[in-house]
Amino acid sequence: MSDTPPELKPSLPFSLVNKLDGLSKKMIAIDSERVMKMAERTTGLDDWADDGFRARLDAAVDGLNEAGLNTTGLLAARYFMNWHLGNRLRVVDFAKRHPELDDVEIERPVVITGFFRTGTTFLHNVLAADPNNRVAKAWELSYPLGRLGDPLGDVTWRRAQAKFTFGFNQAAIPDQGVAHLVTADSYEEDFFLLENDMAAMTLWVAFGTYGYAKEMLDWDMVGPYEFHKLQLRMLTAQRSAKRWVLKCPWHMWNLDALMAVYPDAQLIFTHRDIAKALASHCSLAARLASKLRRSLDVKELGEFWLEYTRIGLDRAMESRKNIPESQMYDVRLRDLMASPMTVLQDIYTHFDLEFNDEIAGLLEARIAEKPTSQEGEHEYAIEDFGLTDEQVRETLKTYNERFGV
Repeated sequence: MSDTPPELKPSLPFSLVNKLDGLSKKMIAIDSERVMKMAERTTGLDDWADDGFRARLDAAVDGLNEAGLNTTGLLAARYFMNWHLGNRLRVVDFAKRHPELDDVEIERPVVITGFFRTGTTFLHNVLAADPNNRVAKAWELSYPLGRLGDPLGDVTWRRAQAKFTFGFNQAAIPDQGVAHLVTADSYEEDFFLLENDMAAMTLWVAFGTYGYAKEMLDWDMVGPYEFHKLQLRMLTAQRSAKRWVLKCPWHMWNLDALMAVYPDAQLIFTHRDIAKALASHCSLAARLASKLRRSLDVKELGEFWLEYTRIGLDRAMESRKNIPESQMYDVRLRDLMASPMTVLQDIYTHFDLEFNDEIAGLLEARIAEKPTSQEGEHEYAIEDFGLTDEQVRETLKTYNERFGV
């Protein structure tokens, strides 16, 4: 395995912390029983409502233990588990005590998806300006419920937890912000809700657990999406609006499950030259995994993401055959950036959503803010990951040809 490129290696103080790598695997052991007991002690709850959850947890733990994490990575993994397992216990407990949640409708959610780095964040942030759209902030998604005394509120605690979580992330991975900056109050992706059921995208995007990612391709994801919907009901009980607007690239790999749980979802697919999008995403993934693993082979990373992308795009194209055209809208990033209001008006018309001068003004004002969730200039090249533009375009040519990117 090749060593981590020098420019990606952890900086102080984490480079010093990682000097403990020889002892850390024993000192910071990760196993399913241990992390479950820790979450039980933290929350005072112990009902896991196992609907396949334990098998997903075991797979996640195996993936982490195979990833060759450094001390920072092991600490982050233990924190990740306690965070999401604590969330799960609170969600299961609240649902058990409030069966009326079944009556909370999630109707015609707008779901923005598309491969990573194709403009989903910009579109999501802009649509958040419409008061009819319920767009969640990172603190809500990362902690959908508060503590037992005030589960639908407890905002101060939830925001504080999120601030600590994302603050640690920024300290350990300071170069992430040039690609995608996450703060407690930024509008974020709903994959957090799936992670509370141990369908955890973060584990291979950030920790580089590639075997776990491939294993998940064979999972029945309806259960995790049902758990996702349960949490949306809880967030709706806290603050409602006409419709949810969700965003996550990983939905591309799971469209069958998504549509089984949200059959009336309105899907917006964003598209970009896949070679450019893949180069940008490999750069982000490398910035993350290089800080959490003892060694990162960037060529292995490139090979994984090229194949995983091919599988995802093929799955999405097959799933789209079963979705009515009236529930899908495709937009190229270059068109969105060249004439955003034209695209937005067309989206609203296509899905028969209310659109007036007031909404138009709010959307235009948000566009003027250039909400991309990036700090600085993100530089990347596909060659850094052992790939070439020609290789990527040839492997994924069906996608580029289909969507004219």
